[in-house]
Amino acid sequence: MFRKLPLLSIQSIWDVILSKAFLKLFFSLFFLIILPYAIFISSFLYSTYTESLDWNYRFQLTRVQLLSIDLENHIRDQLSIQSQEKTHHFEGTFSELGTSASFKNCNLNLDDLSEGRERTTFLFSCKEENRYKNWIALVDKEKVWIYSSGFLEDQVLETPFSEPNETIFLSNAGNPNGISSLIEEDFSINPDWKELISPSLGTEERFPKIREVTYHAETYFLSGFPMYGLPFQVFVASPKESVLIPIRKNLIKNTIFLIILVMLSIGFSAWIAGREMEDKRKLSIIFQEFPHAAALFDLDGKVLLINPNLESKISIKNLRIANRTAYDVILKQVIEFLEDAKNEKKTSVTNRKEEWEALNESGGIYHLEVQYHLWYLENKSNNNPRGALILIQDITEKKLVFEKEMSYARNLQKKYLPQKRIEIPELNYDYYYQPLIQVGGDYYDFLSLGNDRYIFVIGDIVGHGVQAAMMMTVVRVIFHQVVKETNDPKEILTKLNAGVRNNLPDSYSFVPLMFLCFDFQNKKIQYGNAGHPGMIRISNGNIECPERLNPMLGMLPSFTPKVLELPILPGDRYYLFTDGLRDVRNTKKEELGDDELVSLFVKLSSADLFTVKEELINKIKSFAQGATYPDDITWIGLEIK
Repeated sequence: MFRKLPLLSIQSIWDVILSKAFLKLFFSLFFLIILPYAIFISSFLYSTYTESLDWNYRFQLTRVQLLSIDLENHIRDQLSIQSQEKTHHFEGTFSELGTSASFKNCNLNLDDLSEGRERTTFLFSCKEENRYKNWIALVDKEKVWIYSSGFLEDQVLETPFSEPNETIFLSNAGNPNGISSLIEEDFSINPDWKELISPSLGTEERFPKIREVTYHAETYFLSGFPMYGLPFQVFVASPKESVLIPIRKNLIKNTIFLIILVMLSIGFSAWIAGREMEDKRKLSIIFQEFPHAAALFDLDGKVLLINPNLESKISIKNLRIANRTAYDVILKQVIEFLEDAKNEKKTSVTNRKEEWEALNESGGIYHLEVQYHLWYLENKSNNNPRGALILIQDITEKKLVFEKEMSYARNLQKKYLPQKRIEIPELNYDYYYQPLIQVGGDYYDFLSLGNDRYIFVIGDIVGHGVQAAMMMTVVRVIFHQVVKETNDPKEILTKLNAGVRNNLPDSYSFVPLMFLCFDFQNKKIQYGNAGHPGMIRISNGNIECPERLNPMLGMLPSFTPKVLELPILPGDRYYLFTDGLRDVRNTKKEELGDDELVSLFVKLSSADLFTVKEELINKIKSFAQGATYPDDITWIGLEIK
């Protein structure tokens, strides 16, 4: 919506390209936009390539597991049906099988089949009239039944867990004899493929594997997975070229897009240069078509153009802020903004954004977002701004939606934190939780482990808000799962470390955490700490602050956990809290710190824990002097009866 301006006495596009304005704008676009964007696209394409390969690896491993399960179920069903219908081709002992004429030319080793096995199954093939026929043997002690494996040949061709260009192999777990989906090989596994799959056989590992192999000068992804209940292993060979095709297409598409972007940038530069050769003095904007209220000011604060109407069609002149109209407040603020620019007090600040709360004539509340921007002319002789552009947006509805979503998130997080106290005859305790905003990343919990054992835990997720709260719920789920599996504090730390490292994204993968495990049956307390600031223990007037015993959860792939064991002594007190408590700051940026907390807890040694909590809250408020807390705050106080 710029006014159409005629070009100066430019006779051809070549004249425009040679102009100073074009060269200046084009090289600005090249170094500030095109070159960075080209670097970004290159990085993006490389990232897409690596991510596609990684996704393919995970997809292949998942699919081979599903295929293994499907084939195993099919084998069990078919053998059960054929056993009931007695459609076997042979029934007898190993001795009778060794003398059977029907299975004379077979790759069946009776010694390997019978040695040390009570009940098993086995795939083998026999050569009949220049072709191979596949069989499956069912062994029960000294008895052998042999069935046709034709049902497996049909299944590997019709399975939904493979693509037409892929090859499926079903092999014995101990040797590479078995069935394939290669019709031209009579559904058998040829020697070359046997050699390729053999290294993956004969192991006790029960998880899928994938590796690259070369077959007849073509590269394949060979993924394999052993069946859970049968001595067979499933392999899928996928041509690597089929994986690279979409990646190559994406590369071509993005390269074409980049070329188009460069050409559009050149065209845009030429188009702008033709108009900037005119000595533009004013910025012409169709304010009435602008979706928000806006005002254009010159360097002296004089209004050049204005659209006072917000999206809701109400004028900023009819909204009031502290007994003044929003329009009057903007006039005052923009003059201060321009004065800072003219006096070069804030040369690095060319824009500013604020949020205001205003009232209409009936007392209704409006939330406004006000943006201040400096604007310049192209033919400026220096770097001085020519004025200010003010944009005013009504964000009342967005604010209400945000508050509603935050309220929902707060209620949801409450469900993942302890809903009620647990009664412990030998222990008094109390706790306090204050998130920085409506939801937070601090985690606290207390659980009964049975046999008169109880555990109290505190953790601190990096960051604040909804994302930290989501990660807190993940840590909570991991913790509950771990304590269901084990009650040993060292194993709890080990499993928590693995759970955090494997389930949290990189930006949240380090979690400081500590817990106290009370074992009243054995009269001991076990203290585990993974990189969390230490607790405070007060026993018989003595103060102890055991610090970090282990690295933060997720920091290392594994570590040897250390657990501190303490005696259970009546009257002992333990205080657990996150660093948000000691980091409370006042208006002078002074921190509350450990010394103040220890002094407070010692002073209140004879008070009950509820009183300690109330005094702690008062201490926080009085020390902060109205300053915003820098972090979530969580505190647990415990006293042995």
